Amino acid sequence: MRFAVLFLVTLSAHADALQWSGFALLRGAHTTAGVPLDDDTVAAQVQIGFDWRPSMTLGGHVHLLARSEDDDSQRGRIGIVEAWLDQNLVRGEHRLRLMEGAFFLPGSRENVDALWESPYAISSSALNSWLGEEFRPIGVDAAYTLRRRWTLGGTVYRGNDTFGALPVDRGWKLHDHWTLLGERVRMSGENEDDHFTSVSAETDGRLGWSARGKWNSDRATVQLTHINNRSDARTYGVLENWFTVFDIAGADTTLGDWTLVAEYGWGYTDIVVENVGRFRSDIYAAYALVSRRLGNGRASLRVEQFENEKIRGRAVTGAFFWSPRGKLRTGIEATVTGGERRVALELRYHFDGR
Repeated sequence: MRFAVLFLVTLSAHADALQWSGFALLRGAHTTAGVPLDDDTVAAQVQIGFDWRPSMTLGGHVHLLARSEDDDSQRGRIGIVEAWLDQNLVRGEHRLRLMEGAFFLPGSRENVDALWESPYAISSSALNSWLGEEFRPIGVDAAYTLRRRWTLGGTVYRGNDTFGALPVDRGWKLHDHWTLLGERVRMSGENEDDHFTSVSAETDGRLGWSARGKWNSDRATVQLTHINNRSDARTYGVLENWFTVFDIAGADTTLGDWTLVAEYGWGYTDIVVENVGRFRSDIYAAYALVSRRLGNGRASLRVEQFENEKIRGRAVTGAFFWSPRGKLRTGIEATVTGGERRVALELRYHFDGR
């Protein structure tokens, strides 16, 4: 929070280098069951991104969000999603980018729009829904790119000690709840003494790390990412630490109006139960989607599978967006998993300015 305030004060001195954009949405949903498809019947959101670029070398970003629903979390209705500064150093075919603050880990092949939104569907896959809800590095990221094709990146971060709790304790979900800095997301149940997960809480004093490698061309991208939160897997009050090691392989390609995207994530997460022992759970999630850009819209189909030690699930999602002239976008999405179904309708208005 203090970083975001300092950032806004700094950029006020360079107002001509500031741009902002975002959207407001109204959504209605009908679902027949709980996790992974439970959703509010009616929900509203406003998201705004402030981008500051006084030069080609220096920049920054603050992502703010307000929503009507909190998904039974604490301090989850309004706040900051991301706040970071970056420096871009370019020499010939070499580029080094440094980023400091709180940010989504670079690399999702699905959530590629501004404010970490997906252009393909209303909800994100189980894999990216989890990352948006339970993983937000707060630290330093460095990425070196050669010939605009090969990139090696690494991240050292604090927080995220509870990363890994949700897929095992609560179960996978398909939605778009991006956790705020300072928010606590309930793991399961509705009692006051239930445990929570938090992207920003630092409880064990250990730094986590991530590494990635990427190759891209004008039409395709392939990336491999490794995440290790180095948590001590112990309980601190209402926060449960989980030690999580997770790998993600992803790729996408665009052929004319068609886009193909796939990601495969696998790993494990440990928790220590006092006076009992250490327990390990394998977790896995994968999806593939095909999307076609239309004259005034887009149609997409996503199939996916996700599992933990107890449950293996499959889901199929179809989505259609239509954008009339102007800044309005309407969308409909239907998801089926097992015998459960959800249909969602959305009206979204985009805005921008200086």
